[in-house]
Amino acid sequence: MSISTEELHDRADEAAAAGDFVGALRFAAEIVRVSPRDHRARVKVGLSFGAIDRPGIAVDVLLTTAESLLAGGFVLSAIAVCRAAFSFGVDVKRVRGLLARIHPMIAGVVSRDRARVTPPTPPFVRIDETPDSLLTIESEAELFEVAQSLALSVAVDGAGECSDRDERRPGVDASRDALDAMKVAVPLFSDLSADAFVSLVERLGYVNLGPDEIVIQQGSTGSSVYVLLQGEVEVSSENDGHRVLARLGPGSLFGEMALITQKPRSATVRTTQPSELFEIDRSVVESVATAYPTIVDEVVNFARRRLLMNLMATSPLFSAFDDDERLQMLKAFVPQVIEASQVVIEEAVSAPGLHLVLEGEFEVSAIDPAGDRLVLAYLRAGDVFGEISLLAERKTTATVRATEKSVVLVLEKNRFDAFIEAHPRLRAYLATLSQERMEGNEGALSQEGVVLEVDDLIIL
Repeated sequence: MSISTEELHDRADEAAAAGDFVGALRFAAEIVRVSPRDHRARVKVGLSFGAIDRPGIAVDVLLTTAESLLAGGFVLSAIAVCRAAFSFGVDVKRVRGLLARIHPMIAGVVSRDRARVTPPTPPFVRIDETPDSLLTIESEAELFEVAQSLALSVAVDGAGECSDRDERRPGVDASRDALDAMKVAVPLFSDLSADAFVSLVERLGYVNLGPDEIVIQQGSTGSSVYVLLQGEVEVSSENDGHRVLARLGPGSLFGEMALITQKPRSATVRTTQPSELFEIDRSVVESVATAYPTIVDEVVNFARRRLLMNLMATSPLFSAFDDDERLQMLKAFVPQVIEASQVVIEEAVSAPGLHLVLEGEFEVSAIDPAGDRLVLAYLRAGDVFGEISLLAERKTTATVRATEKSVVLVLEKNRFDAFIEAHPRLRAYLATLSQERMEGNEGALSQEGVVLEVDDLIIL
């Protein structure tokens, strides 16, 4: 009889779903025997040992797998395997120890390359029954012994080759210089202190979904952020019809605004293929914060920085600059939280600074010749206001009021002149925008009852 490793994976999954964990162990270990580069099979061996009440062996296998993944630079996968090892409640100190050694590889990394997520899937091979096959072993004791030996003896290096631990390759015990060279960014986790990181991983949720399943529904109120471990998701908007915004692969993080706001989700996220995800609920962060209070600020800072980076990548204000220039420019802006209905700028006064909308919505209005207040526009993330007054050294031409709790970045007036002098492309952009808005403002105020679209922004 001949069978492929792909079929063995299916049989292992079916056996586990049916509660036949000895069968699941047999099929997964057979994959490891003929395809030792298959880390998924080794994880299944570990989980099967745990399910048949051998938690110590399960943790041994999983930590060996995690070490092998680290040796290949697959940091996020290694973290996922550590998270699985926590579920058995034994050797917790060892699992925490490995995570503590992983932390220096990711700590404080923001702009470097994203961590490699999973090793390439080994090609499926066909297997003929031989005397060495685990499929023919009748004794459970012998099966357990052989499966344990196989799962503990293999490793996956960066090229996916089977080997024992390669001491020439930097690992989690490497020197500081070697670790610095290996550092990679893992979304959110790179922003956490060591203790908070370990504690959070211990409490992570895990979600396993099939294709065409909804992770986040636009308009719903959620409290979780997700990290995609395997598979792919599609991000879409239902505003003005269904529109696909992006497709995200392994290593991507989404939903982070749920950690800092209670606002409805702005897009739908749906799986396009079988997918595995970490789920980090706000309640989990709050639980970790009881022991490590700094995690709250760390998570909030992460979410805000992500929002800033996305804004800088899409806002015309920063489009002419590279990433390094954007980061330098960003340092000059001061964040401010604006409450709902709060007036940020009054009409006919000197603008206090250049404002960039980070989150929320603002209404722009002015008094028309008849003495009535006219709504000119609504501003959202990426829009700027205040530049007309600053560039022309004149009074403001409209009132700007927050329609909901919002966040803006402010370049204060006393820093504006020096800032745009150092960034002439920014001055040129603002001057063009200012001229267009003043011309549009005059036209709008001459028409009674006009409410302009966002594309026709009439700001100060």
